[in-house]
Amino acid sequence: MEENYKLEKEYTIPYSLFRDAYRDYQKLYVFPKSRIKTVLLAVLALVILCVGSTVFEDSGVKVKYIFYLLFMGSCALAFKSWHDPNKIRDNLVKSVQALGEPVYKIGVGDGFIDISTVSDDPSTDIEYEEGEGPAEVEDDPLPEKTRIKVDESFKLHEYDDYFLIVPDAAMLYVLPKKGFNESETEIIRKIGKGK
Repeated sequence: MEENYKLEKEYTIPYSLFRDAYRDYQKLYVFPKSRIKTVLLAVLALVILCVGSTVFEDSGVKVKYIFYLLFMGSCALAFKSWHDPNKIRDNLVKSVQALGEPVYKIGVGDGFIDISTVSDDPSTDIEYEEGEGPAEVEDDPLPEKTRIKVDESFKLHEYDDYFLIVPDAAMLYVLPKKGFNESETEIIRKIGKGK
């Protein structure tokens, strides 16, 4: 079925651009919650320490060990909630870097955006002569196109080098501005404003 697009274009996402875009996504959607959680757990650790050292000063060894374990557990959870977003970003960015630069295609219509993978990274395509290389080459099928509806949960953030498309807080798409002319970028801006 042929779609009626206002804009249809192929593009690639360089590794460095994805890294910067994901960092900006985390600043908007991940870090605020993570910081609140970290502060609450750190405050809980301090409360446990203060209560354990003052109220149960004359308590037995077992009670002191329990408060010590609760304090250490709260500190560990606070560190984990602070560290996990950075670790997740590093792992995701390494995975994206390993993919190379596949070619994607965007189609912008009335009230929706379609994004699809057109081809795998051409740098990973190795041509083998007959009798050389692997006996069987398994081609993974390309994923189906993703349709993003422009509704109340849709967010479009514009940066100097790219657009950050966020259909909901748990998903993001990066659209580089490189290769798009001014009229094409204006179509993308309008879909973000015309919800």
